Amino acid sequence: MKKSCGKLLGLGILAVSMLAACGSSESGGPTTEPTEPETQTEVVENNGDTITIKIGHIAPPGHPYTIALEEMTADITEETNEQVQFEIFGNGQLGGERDLAEQVQLGSLDMSLLTSGPVANFVPEVAVLDLPFLFRDLNHVYETLDGEVGEELLTAIDSNGFKGLGLWENGMRHFTNNKKEIKTPEDLNGLQMRTLESDIFLETYRALGADPTPIAFTELYTSFQQGVVDGTDTSYGVAESTNIYEVQAHLSEVGMYYAAALLVLNKDKFESLPTDIQELFVQKGEEYKSFQRNLTQEMEAEQKETLLEAGVTIVEAGEIDIEAFRNAVEPVYEKFNDQFGSFIEKIRASE
Repeated sequence: MKKSCGKLLGLGILAVSMLAACGSSESGGPTTEPTEPETQTEVVENNGDTITIKIGHIAPPGHPYTIALEEMTADITEETNEQVQFEIFGNGQLGGERDLAEQVQLGSLDMSLLTSGPVANFVPEVAVLDLPFLFRDLNHVYETLDGEVGEELLTAIDSNGFKGLGLWENGMRHFTNNKKEIKTPEDLNGLQMRTLESDIFLETYRALGADPTPIAFTELYTSFQQGVVDGTDTSYGVAESTNIYEVQAHLSEVGMYYAAALLVLNKDKFESLPTDIQELFVQKGEEYKSFQRNLTQEMEAEQKETLLEAGVTIVEAGEIDIEAFRNAVEPVYEKFNDQFGSFIEKIRASE
């Protein structure tokens, strides 16, 4: 794996250097500005003892999560002359994302890579990323998350039992369904759409005329087979790696929201590490952020071809009335403005 991704890793590191100057239950939102991060004053000496870090995540083999984590951890192990070693449990072996987030916060698991939705149960501020049609495109996403807003979100993460090491990604979320092509909000009228049990997602689907139905992701495939729900929102990576495309006939590139992936370490564990190891984790989390993002986008092009070859009808972004969708979800923004108003303003103002 190390050799196979070597060239892409070089591109990822180069991208970082170029960008240095500048990817579930109810989720709430901040009522006050995020607190300032605590200043790390204590220097922890490195006595050379072996350090083992246990990582859990939900991605299957071959997913960008899996590849990037394997690359990053191998790099850290090599740079520390095997002082830092990792035990990685992927494919949901240790539970779903909410379970993993809770385990990391409590310290029974050291580290994880988690999408923003489940993390919002523990860090309400990150739920702002779940607001629909918030970003214009991926460039807007990266400008936002690599700037002031990203720093504020990492500060909030650090204040809730975690150490945020990077804002990676799980891609833009698009609509899939078994009934028809979706090009306008009216096309969603009456559709049963699976969603997370989140106020934001429930309100979004209602505003679009759909009937939102919370279902655990592990039950989604069979729910489609049995006709319990008609569709959902998902990224190309998730649709392909979990075979959802086998039981969904249509995909519409609406980009309803951007699924960030938060690389987090238990805060107490992080602060117990030797200071030089702490610095290395922060450095590598940032470095592999661009590597993982680039990998996700490269693989999405291949995943899209897989779906097309399997007979999925794909409505391209250019065929969709995005402005109509944005107008339709304005009531969602009105409802959550008190919680996320300052974030929304900053994100919309970002170039």
